[in-house]
Amino acid sequence: MGGRAIRSSPTWSKTSVDSVAMNPVSNQSKPSDRRYLKLLLLLLAIAFLLRIFLVIFPEVIRNDGAEYVRCAKQIASGNWKGSKAPPFYPVLIVLASRLAPNFELAGIWVSVILGTLLLIPVFYLGKEIFNERVGILAALFAMVQPFLYLYSGSVLTESTYHFLMATTVLLGWYAFREGRFLHILLFSLLTALGYLTRPEAIGFLFVFSFWVLFIPPPEERRQGIKRVGIAFLAILLFLVFSFPYLLQIREDTGRWGITKKFSISVGSLSDQEEVQSLERITRTKKIHLVSFVKEPLIVLKKIGVGWVFALYKFQLGFNPLLFFFAIPGFILNMRSRSSRKGGLYLLSYFIFHLGFLLPFFWIDRRYASHLITLALPWAALGFIGLAEWTVPRLKEGMLIKKIPTLLLILVLVALFVQGRVTHGREQRLIQREIGLWMKDHLPKEAIFMSRLPQEAFYAEMAWIIMPDGNYEEMMQIARSKGIRYFIVDDQIKGKSPDFLEKIKEEDLVRVRDWKRKAQWSILFEVLYPVKQ
Repeated sequence: MGGRAIRSSPTWSKTSVDSVAMNPVSNQSKPSDRRYLKLLLLLLAIAFLLRIFLVIFPEVIRNDGAEYVRCAKQIASGNWKGSKAPPFYPVLIVLASRLAPNFELAGIWVSVILGTLLLIPVFYLGKEIFNERVGILAALFAMVQPFLYLYSGSVLTESTYHFLMATTVLLGWYAFREGRFLHILLFSLLTALGYLTRPEAIGFLFVFSFWVLFIPPPEERRQGIKRVGIAFLAILLFLVFSFPYLLQIREDTGRWGITKKFSISVGSLSDQEEVQSLERITRTKKIHLVSFVKEPLIVLKKIGVGWVFALYKFQLGFNPLLFFFAIPGFILNMRSRSSRKGGLYLLSYFIFHLGFLLPFFWIDRRYASHLITLALPWAALGFIGLAEWTVPRLKEGMLIKKIPTLLLILVLVALFVQGRVTHGREQRLIQREIGLWMKDHLPKEAIFMSRLPQEAFYAEMAWIIMPDGNYEEMMQIARSKGIRYFIVDDQIKGKSPDFLEKIKEEDLVRVRDWKRKAQWSILFEVLYPVKQ
């Protein structure tokens, strides 16, 4: 049916749009649901095997990863108050560390497992809003999408958050559509876990509540009292699940808040209180809500400019090739009577995240990439739609029907190769080498200073970040803090332009040098004046 509708017109009619969006394969060859589930299990196995390479050849830990491991070690020792990081991912590291040889590998295993399981909610998002074919293709893209693959081997929250976000949005769709208590309960639980992974996940509640309160579900005439009840129940259950962490924030900071990293307050309309300009929010991570009333033009400007910039960052992380498929997929989705509401539901999360969240905090490719899983069904639909439109217009031949399959293979290979290439963090290998040498040759109780924390992580030694300043200021700070060792690398001029020229023998003793391609690092021991 879809093929005939497409052949009859050079443009997509509404009938052909619905056939692509809801039934892009011929009814004669449509597999059963069981066959799709078997195919999904096969994709899970392949995704896991591809990610094993990330365990065998682990990347050098990132700055945030070192903090997550430190937090996990504190939680394992019974201390829940020693980090600004939300606790869920460190708790997963603690649990995995019971089977892994060390906390770093435990964090990688958590990311590998959840990066693999991510295919399940992505499949069901595509299936519930469109159909099984779109779901399987979206899961295929999730298996090799460069950012999803890259972070599957990192000691970062990204894989965990991607999984929780896709699952929460899926459960939110179930809860909105059917209004069942179980779906509401699971949505609130997953939202709480997402919030305990990254604080911005609390925004899921706002998007879900908006849909429940103002949008009629596809299959039910819902009374106003039931709409309010569903939204209230979801928020109440979320507060129940997350209350222990909210209480801990209160105890640690002396205020009620949603995170330790930034604060949101109502502020004052009085001119006696200085209201912080929204132009400075990104730097200070502190927001007075009254600024939204007193400076509405700045708010609108920030939202408009921020949306465009955030969308640009998103397409970089999503991958330009997938973005190319997602555009016609989105158009097909909006032209389809049967799947339009589901597509608008996904779009609402984009509007909130890119337009009302990132512009006031961090517009970065890493944070914009959190929406990748929600866009994969559009990319899958666009790929299918382009194939359905293109193949009938080509000359008949034996290979014509194979073109979509060959193109899909090329796309998957290109995505996977890009993920493997971008996985490399060779510029950090020298830091791991230095840290492991320090672990074997320097006293554990010594404190040292360096530009980044990787050496300290692998050396398992106390660390202080290198400040900006001239040579004399840096040496004064080092001695005042009891620093015993000092690492200087090829980026030292960015911290202290005159450092190398002013090194004095009575201040520093050269211990060892490292060199890797254009990189170099020098380990110094700090000398203290002999007291007379």
